[in-house]
Amino acid sequence: MSIIQVTNLKKNFGQNEVLQGIDLSINKSEVVVIMGPSGSGKSTLLRCLNFLEEPSAGTIEIGDYQVIAGGKMDRKRKKVIRELRKRTGFVFQSFNLFPHKTAIENVMEGPIAIHGTSKEEARKLAESQLIKVGLGDRCDHYPVQLSGGQQQRVAIARSLALNPLVMLYDEPTSALDPELVQEVLHVIKALALEGMTMIIVTHEMNFAKEVADRVVFMDNGLIVEQGTSEEIFGSPKEERTRKFLSMVE
Repeated sequence: MSIIQVTNLKKNFGQNEVLQGIDLSINKSEVVVIMGPSGSGKSTLLRCLNFLEEPSAGTIEIGDYQVIAGGKMDRKRKKVIRELRKRTGFVFQSFNLFPHKTAIENVMEGPIAIHGTSKEEARKLAESQLIKVGLGDRCDHYPVQLSGGQQQRVAIARSLALNPLVMLYDEPTSALDPELVQEVLHVIKALALEGMTMIIVTHEMNFAKEVADRVVFMDNGLIVEQGTSEEIFGSPKEERTRKFLSMVE
């Protein structure tokens, strides 16, 4: 069952056409890895999915909510975009934690501000999510007291606390020292096993092979090729895909 449907999605920055008409369907519990060279539009696609960037054209459906790009930003449209955002958890390259709040306060923020959850309930929820990502003993630590890997796991817990339909990850390990990468990937793998729908932009090829139900290769704002990890890594059809993989593997 399709949980995300993207149709003819385009994004221009001035004269620069970063997305040139993306069609993509994501099923419930599917883990999709998006890869491609820098500047291919991967991060822009993710940012358009939850309207951190306003698409120039096209349609995005997540769950029961549909937004057509370029519409008038009236009250109804703002409400639909807000509902769409509630259904997407976004994990950034940089952790984007509030430095003046503890780990548990960072995770509590979303449920209180977005869902209107009581402080008591939000604290219970935040604690359970921090335990889930292996940080039950770091609830009262501030970001500066945590390693990069721990901060990124707090960021994942923060997104999970909103109970999203889909998790979006934009290069979640690119800002981490090599020895901290695995602790974050371990958490993402565990969520995949639980059936969480996820779209992951990453250059971690071995991780992609392990976790992806589908791999999407993008270049120049287009989906060049997609298939299972076995198909893409084992016998890619397109020359651009083969060339990219030969450079990164």
